[in-house]
Amino acid sequence: MYYIFVNPASKSGSGQALWNEAEAMFKERGISYEVYLTEKDKSIRDRYEEIYNKTEERPVKLIILGGDGTLNQVVQGITHPEDTELSLIRNGSGNDFSRNKNLPVDLNEIIDGIINRKHEMDIDIGESVYSEGCLPDGSPIPDGSHRYLVSSGLGYDADICYYANHSPLLKKLLKHQVYTFFGVKNIFTTGLADMEININGQISIYPHVYFLAAMNQPYEGGGVPMSPDASDTDGMLDFLVIYGLSRLGALFLVPKLKTKKHLGSKGVALLKGQKARITCSLPKMVHYDGETPGLYKTFETSIIGKIRFVY
Repeated sequence: MYYIFVNPASKSGSGQALWNEAEAMFKERGISYEVYLTEKDKSIRDRYEEIYNKTEERPVKLIILGGDGTLNQVVQGITHPEDTELSLIRNGSGNDFSRNKNLPVDLNEIIDGIINRKHEMDIDIGESVYSEGCLPDGSPIPDGSHRYLVSSGLGYDADICYYANHSPLLKKLLKHQVYTFFGVKNIFTTGLADMEININGQISIYPHVYFLAAMNQPYEGGGVPMSPDASDTDGMLDFLVIYGLSRLGALFLVPKLKTKKHLGSKGVALLKGQKARITCSLPKMVHYDGETPGLYKTFETSIIGKIRFVY
């Protein structure tokens, strides 16, 4: 039995139409399934608990139809990752997880891969915990924590996610290029913070940091290879830090990020570890798989476990 979470609003509202196609294929092949829409009133955690408690089948087989945001939403609700298998029918704007896993685009090929288990692997789950936060208008907000599969971090790249997510018209018009638009614009507007970065007990101080990205996979932000060698099967995170550059210098660095030529450049540090704690001189926007809860001064992130991915 497959339990399918469908985001009908994914990729500018095309999710429902894609599910109609996929459902016809499931029925044609005689595959047992139950479907849940992510926009319904019950939370995904509640739905997952219902599924987990009503069936003795292990592992519980989940399929997500949507993009990175929908996948992340479902990961938050999985309380028994060791007893769960995850698959994805890609239908997002950024599609970083799909890109990182080189998932097929053709729907038939996607479903064949899932049903026939063409590929399967245990992938790392990251979790970020953040505190001392506020909204962009300065009003205080509670501490928080979230899981992620692709990346998490704080600073400039999180600013890009925030403004892209809060600009639905531009996102619809520009699609994944909306990240490029705000990537250039925010070079000149993002606040710069000094950061104390503690990775596995090793403390370093970085001045005037544009961002820190904790990469579980190579790509984020609609296909930017922040850490080309990052792997979600090694139990480690790659930490990319951009710091100490002038605004113009940072602007010239942006094209290098897209072409994997940023490593070794001035103002670029690539660190590796299982966990990190970051303390900022001023609140910075946080993101986890592109979702942005607010600005925070303290940020901790680590690998907390694994889940089996089948495709």
